[in-house]
Amino acid sequence: MDHSLLVIIASLATGGCVFLVVWLIGLGVVRAREEAAHLSAQAVETSSLWLRLVRPIARWAGYLLGAVFARLEMRLGRDSSRSFLLSARMHAARGLMAAGRPENLSADEFLGLIGVAALGGLAVGLLFYVRVPLGIVPIATTCLAGLWPIFWLRGRIRERQAGMRRLLPYALDLLTLSVEAGLDFTESLARIVKRLGTAPLAVEMGETLRQIQLGKSRAEALRDLARRVDLSELRSVVSALIQTDALGGNLGPALRAQAQQLRNARSQHAEKLAMEAPVKILFPLILFIFPCMFIVIFGPIIIQVFFRGGG
Repeated sequence: MDHSLLVIIASLATGGCVFLVVWLIGLGVVRAREEAAHLSAQAVETSSLWLRLVRPIARWAGYLLGAVFARLEMRLGRDSSRSFLLSARMHAARGLMAAGRPENLSADEFLGLIGVAALGGLAVGLLFYVRVPLGIVPIATTCLAGLWPIFWLRGRIRERQAGMRRLLPYALDLLTLSVEAGLDFTESLARIVKRLGTAPLAVEMGETLRQIQLGKSRAEALRDLARRVDLSELRSVVSALIQTDALGGNLGPALRAQAQQLRNARSQHAEKLAMEAPVKILFPLILFIFPCMFIVIFGPIIIQVFFRGGG
């Protein structure tokens, strides 16, 4: 009787734990979908479901790690110029800004995401360590999992910058036509933002337009645009615009020259990629294609020779 009672209690406890875990996962999915819908309504770029699920844990871990590192650096007597935490936050903030702030992630949340991923990699490494007792396995899985959010952020930055790089000459042409038609820079920028829609370049130009309308000077707003996007082509355009504006020159010819320069640079980059293609295809050609060709061509001959030799 006692044994049956213990079995019933254990079964109820196990069922309750399973129900609690499933309920928490379902609640997290529902909240993640609601947050994604809210961000989509605000025209904020959303990412994958896993990020929305892990984000509350990453937020808590980021605040916890930030407090721990802050106390540790205070005890070590480090000032702000040598603070590792401040430097990491600044790098994370610049990367998130260049990536368009996916789901409005803060620097602390991103650092917490790295910590959570590293802990998850450590857990997976320990599970593998039980089967394969090698000390390098947990270290490797922890490092790879901790670096994965950084690689993800860099991929988002490259993807966003590639879209801006493709759209920038077209935007400069529209800006040139608007300026040469008699509109001022602010009205021309507003027309471009409306024409480009929800493209990342339009979002950044819209932020620049908002800053100018709020009273910031054109030069400072353009410098902020170059800092946010962190794109070499856009920095060149911003530098030319600021220099032309400071000298009192006409913006139309300067914008047209910058658009033509960007097209020439894009054509040269395409030619460079075309010249590099034969070299890049050489490795898969030797490793995969040539062996298959040799098998197809010489395989029947070798089979006939062996059969004849056996006969």
